[in-house]
Amino acid sequence: MSASLSPQESALLPQIQQWIAANRAALTADLAEWIAIPSISRADRAAPGAPFGAECAEILQKVLTQAEQAGFKTERHQGYAGSVIYGEHARDIGLINHLDVVPAGDNWTYPPFALTQHGDFVIGRGVADNKGPGVLNFYLLKLIRDLNIPLHHNLRIVYGLAEETNMADMAWFAQHGPVPDYSIVTDGMFPVNNAQKGQLSFTLAVPNAGLLAGIVAGSASNSVPDFASVHIANADLDAVGEKLARLQGLAASYVAIKPQQNGCFTLEARGNGGHAAFPDGTLNATQVLLAALIELELLDDHQRQLAETLVQLFASPYGVGAGLGLEDAESGKLTLNAGVWYSHQADTLSIDGDIRYPVSWRGEQIVEILQQQLAATAITLQPNWRDVAPFFLPASHPVISLLQQVWNDTTGRNDRPYAMGGVTHSKKLPNAITFGPGYRKTAANTPEFLPAGHGLPHGADETIHLPSLLEALPKYVIALIRLDSYLITQ
Repeated sequence: MSASLSPQESALLPQIQQWIAANRAALTADLAEWIAIPSISRADRAAPGAPFGAECAEILQKVLTQAEQAGFKTERHQGYAGSVIYGEHARDIGLINHLDVVPAGDNWTYPPFALTQHGDFVIGRGVADNKGPGVLNFYLLKLIRDLNIPLHHNLRIVYGLAEETNMADMAWFAQHGPVPDYSIVTDGMFPVNNAQKGQLSFTLAVPNAGLLAGIVAGSASNSVPDFASVHIANADLDAVGEKLARLQGLAASYVAIKPQQNGCFTLEARGNGGHAAFPDGTLNATQVLLAALIELELLDDHQRQLAETLVQLFASPYGVGAGLGLEDAESGKLTLNAGVWYSHQADTLSIDGDIRYPVSWRGEQIVEILQQQLAATAITLQPNWRDVAPFFLPASHPVISLLQQVWNDTTGRNDRPYAMGGVTHSKKLPNAITFGPGYRKTAANTPEFLPAGHGLPHGADETIHLPSLLEALPKYVIALIRLDSYLITQ
């Protein structure tokens, strides 16, 4: 730790480490209980008091009950969110988190909704995004209480339930409150995030798609699908098998035939899943499947032209093939993901997509470019697209500077705030700044026991390195002490 810490801050560090050692097992056990509930946000399954479905209501009830049993005050916000509060003061500092997760998807080595421990690593859907940080928040309140660290503000954890869909949870909370004066969103990487790209969620319709209308892939528009399939009828299985053995390029190693009855078969393709906003290391399985359909000559001329168009549109996760190769100095490159492929209408393929665009652009501009690109094709952009505008604060903003200095002081580094394509509750709550607890990858905290491409948030075998997660606790303690002191003067 850096010498820039005050004597009082430095004196806390060994106490915090002792506390972590004493509570690590309990934290892991609580995380296992949270992971066991498949809390996928489903507004289409809303019920009274449960606007995001039964599983989200169940996880919120479990977490708030555990907090009450631990002696904390709680508040229930009509099922949209829940608060855990420590302190008896007039004003709050928020810790913002979410308990909903993306669907499990395919290709897991370990069970997605049962916590698996492998040395210092834990595996399960939500361990990184965002239940692991959520448990950390709960234990952060316990730590501050147990060490009797004096603050002038309450600490209010707000657990949301729709961050992975449309953030209706924090949209409701921002309107109905009580909204903290300032909040730390614990749903990103360290150090401090000062820029988040805009997000466009959209659906493409591909009419007269023929065989392509049968493609099934993905579970969420903001996840890269790692499995795709299509049913094939009226084809010579032996001849297709011979061609498959001679495949070259993208489809060579990731495609298989699954025979069905009456000479039919399913063509299956594998990829590497992950978060749409962080496409490095991912491979969209639909690109593999389309390449195989073309190489195996299973499409007529019209279908082949459609497939080639789709390959071109989505070949680059940075939107180059769709005319969207945009970037800016503040937030970097645009990303484009074709996340869910399905058919709800005869002979029509639908694709739910996700775009994260630079902070210097507007959603309407991105839509206009995409529509122009599609104008010469049979593919149409459906009118129900949804835009979440960018988030940006300058590096000189006083709270951005404060949190960044905490990071540098506690690590001895000299980093600067960063931009990302990930979207957090910073977009919905005022004065809410994303600050960890994700960590930089090193040889020590990378799960080499997993297959290539596994272990990412939103991907198969989602994993965290538990010691790296726990190392966020002293950083949060120092950050809250300093933020508490700063806000007294405001």
